[in-house]
Amino acid sequence: MATSADRMLTLAYGGFPEGLTYVLPHLRAQQASGTGSVSTADAAPVTWRRIRRGVLVPDADLVVVGCSGRRALALPRAHSVVLPFRVHALLDVVSDADTMRRSVSPNERRQFANLRRRHEWTCEAGTRVEDLRFFYERMHLPTMATRHGEESRSTDWTLALRALFRHGVLLFINEAGKRVAGVLCRTEDGGRTLRMRLLGVLDGDETHYRSGAAKAVYYLTIEWAARHGVRRIDFAGGDPFPGTGVFQFKRRFHPTIAHPQDHYRDRRVYVRAVRDTDAIRDFLVATPMLTVDEAGRIAATYFHDATRPARLDVRADCPGLGRSRTVDLDEFLDRLPGGG
Repeated sequence: MATSADRMLTLAYGGFPEGLTYVLPHLRAQQASGTGSVSTADAAPVTWRRIRRGVLVPDADLVVVGCSGRRALALPRAHSVVLPFRVHALLDVVSDADTMRRSVSPNERRQFANLRRRHEWTCEAGTRVEDLRFFYERMHLPTMATRHGEESRSTDWTLALRALFRHGVLLFINEAGKRVAGVLCRTEDGGRTLRMRLLGVLDGDETHYRSGAAKAVYYLTIEWAARHGVRRIDFAGGDPFPGTGVFQFKRRFHPTIAHPQDHYRDRRVYVRAVRDTDAIRDFLVATPMLTVDEAGRIAATYFHDATRPARLDVRADCPGLGRSRTVDLDEFLDRLPGGG
């Protein structure tokens, strides 16, 4: 990592290895928009003692630790925030599809209706193992490779078959009769809950994102759910950063943001600033976060200072989130050394 007075912003990560998949990608993207570099020292599973040593004596501007909520609260509180490791977006469903459509803004509805007519999108349920194999090999895996590269997020075939397909539903989006996108969901609570787990577009082709077919997956899944007695859709896990495109798209449906119900529920991301530099101020202002307090309440947090206004244009007005807060960086970074 660089150490000169004008050095680039550096990050160091320690803790749960899943953080390399679920936390660092967005931070890397934010950093890449500036002039930063990333260190992932101690990214493999580490002991609690090593995590504490990494937090207390880091050679980095910002230290990020994936750990349990209990351990996050035991770390130094100054110059730090705690984030949920993952958040889920939950949408309540009523049986009337028209009512569900009206939950989206009029402009959104008109735009989707126009695109739907133009591309002749329809929804089809795949029921055969051959359908799953087509989705998995021609849609899901290529999409993960295209969108995430080396940080690809995926589920192996056996799990997709046994835990999802055999206990859920596979939906395809057809464009003029051709399958161009799909989603594999798991059903729970006797079919009342639908959890969207794996998504993909044909051959990972970005054309299907530009056309809106990837977004049609959500709209047509909602319609399918309304017709089949589903009462809640889980739009799947997301990163605790409202600035991501995925969060902003899901926000249009006004879902409730909540902690996951699986093993990620009690996991946290501890983020601590180590130095006060222009680079870290730029980074924090550009990276609104979903933070969590000691009671487990989630809220949107925006950083700012006298010359850097809070990015309140990154909206996070969803049910389940407490009142958003702004954090003055002069106070947050008070008494930290500079970059010299």
